[in-house]
Amino acid sequence: SQISVSLSDSCVECVRLCVCVTAAAVIFPLLTWAGYKLLPFEAPPLDSSALRLIYTLRCAFFASIPIVLGVLVQGASRLRFGTLKPLFDGTWENREVAVHDHYVRHSLHLYLLYFLQLAVMATYTQQEMLKLVPLLTIIFVFGRLIYWVCVVFGSSVRALGFALSFLPLLVLLAANLYFIGSASGQEAVFHVAPPPTASPPKQRRWG
Repeated sequence: SQISVSLSDSCVECVRLCVCVTAAAVIFPLLTWAGYKLLPFEAPPLDSSALRLIYTLRCAFFASIPIVLGVLVQGASRLRFGTLKPLFDGTWENREVAVHDHYVRHSLHLYLLYFLQLAVMATYTQQEMLKLVPLLTIIFVFGRLIYWVCVVFGSSVRALGFALSFLPLLVLLAANLYFIGSASGQEAVFHVAPPPTASPPKQRRWG
């Protein structure tokens, strides 16, 4: 009976996971399209790759706020429960401290991968598509906040928050592979500039 109950619980968790991931796969493109069409802002004119990288870093600074909040809450929970020893000293850690620590580490990994791909995309995309940089940043922040709240309360809906951060990462990776593979000329990855041709020798006026 216990085995059947555990199997039924695992099946329910799998169904919830599939539902959350499917919902995120539907919500993500809808949010991106609605924000691109309806929000009244445009990206500033950025002609060089350096300016686009700086623009992406500014958006990345905004996206780091939930992670910084997680670090502050984790530190406050450590002080509250007196769990100041290092992690390798045993299973001393309180559940609340472990939850916030998991959120911070997990979010930091996704944050680095996410904005690395976003920076590459910003250097290859057209000017009118740069509006996607802050839009994808907002979606990442909302996904991380949903994941954090659901992890704290032990809800399986955290898969929705994870998928809202992970699915855009996969889309950015696929787009960057396409941009890099289809680039030609000086923007190509393996482009090598031809060696400069030597100037013809000057003719002497005497024999």
